[in-house]
Amino acid sequence: MGRGRLTAVTDAGPLIHLTEIGCFHILSIFGNLHVPEAVWAETVECGRTSGEDLLKLAKVERHNIPQRDITRFVVNNNLKDLHSGECECLYLCTQTGVPILLTDDLAVREAAKRLKLLPVGSLGIVAKAYRTGKISMADAQRHILNLYEVSSLFVTRVIVEM
Repeated sequence: MGRGRLTAVTDAGPLIHLTEIGCFHILSIFGNLHVPEAVWAETVECGRTSGEDLLKLAKVERHNIPQRDITRFVVNNNLKDLHSGECECLYLCTQTGVPILLTDDLAVREAAKRLKLLPVGSLGIVAKAYRTGKISMADAQRHILNLYEVSSLFVTRVIVEM
């Protein structure tokens, strides 16, 4: 994931899970975040993440993607089992050339890899925040443990210990 401030498209999962454990601010390691409208609706409009906090983190660009484009993309890439926000994220990555997709969903991660994208989950975001000096090792360990114990993210104890 390089050393500079990154650009990523974000799905709802990392926004929600990092909010749940009180470390939403570490998303500031990304200089630019692209957010499809379906993800904005699922997170901000449902009160699961603060739109104001999100806009303070980085340059946030919201995208309203025509449904016909999403439908064509879903059919062409056999993504019919994914939710609308997930499909919009994958579409947005491919259309904008942004190679990083923030997602915690296993099916989306697999689809992203098929599309030659780099999926990064909440655990990876915490690790990157540590590697870039945004947070200390103690904070990173605490956040990873909280993702396991506090957040709604499904992660196994084995992964946490690694």
